[in-house]
Amino acid sequence: MCQVYSKLRKVSYLYEVKVYVPSTGKIETNLVTDPYSFSLSMNSKLSQIVDLNDADLKPQGWDKLDKPALAAPEDIVVYELHIRDFSINDPTVPAELRGTYKAFTVKDSNGMKHLTELAKAGLTHIHLLPAFDIASVNEDKSTWQSADEAQLAAYPPNSTEQSKAVSLITGTDGFNWGYDPLHFTTPEGSYATNPNGTTRIIEFRDMVQSLNQSGLRVVMDVVYNHTNASGQSGNSVLDKIVPGYYHRLNNEGKVEKSTCCDNTATEHAMMRKLMTDSVVTWATEYKVDGFRFDLMGHHMLADMKAVRADLDSLTL
Repeated sequence: MCQVYSKLRKVSYLYEVKVYVPSTGKIETNLVTDPYSFSLSMNSKLSQIVDLNDADLKPQGWDKLDKPALAAPEDIVVYELHIRDFSINDPTVPAELRGTYKAFTVKDSNGMKHLTELAKAGLTHIHLLPAFDIASVNEDKSTWQSADEAQLAAYPPNSTEQSKAVSLITGTDGFNWGYDPLHFTTPEGSYATNPNGTTRIIEFRDMVQSLNQSGLRVVMDVVYNHTNASGQSGNSVLDKIVPGYYHRLNNEGKVEKSTCCDNTATEHAMMRKLMTDSVVTWATEYKVDGFRFDLMGHHMLADMKAVRADLDSLTL
């Protein structure tokens, strides 16, 4: 097995599957990424074979990282932030690191000094808005557009022109809240200095390690209740592999969209397993300390009990 992995290490791949697709009424041959991907190429076009235990994917000291003390859950004090917004306009962060995981490693930046002071004052956890692979941001940063900051500043404070100017670049800049999952268990590439391959893995771990060293644990916002797309869409993964299984269907056999997106069916065994395996991976391989579930009410009680049981089974 080790010899096989050594030959395939960091090789990119796709699955070829032949399935009956209800929306087209035909047998289709789909080339699709791996729903269990740990590493991806830019814009999630290819999955990549990696072993998250490889030494070159770990920051120095990662295996012996000490967590900040926490006596009891009721002592938790949480501060929510967006990875890109944290540093994108911070002049004390090197320009090439702004908006990235690595910005959290610049200990003398305005942002990190502020978080460190908050930790000393009693803050215990940083809650990250979704940080898994998302569909809404083009990871090729050379394509990003931005509003004219000088022009925005020139408008009166009560003007609506700022909003109009920003709306013109919606979907072409580097910002999105991230509630549109593409691959649940790979860090988002637009927050990495290089979206191709394993850089995002290393830099996510760099971020967690730096926050822990600054006295802060990490909570992830996770979105397992829906995906960005289903069917034969370019951003569909699960439904291209087993149409109609991973998504919740209504009484007409169409994908339910009560989450405003394409609902997943975690009441189905393999979708539930995908969710629980993903949570455990973030907890063990990325040392994430807690999870905030988006729209938890769209999961079954049994789903959440399964997540709790898998996390409880881990060695403290």
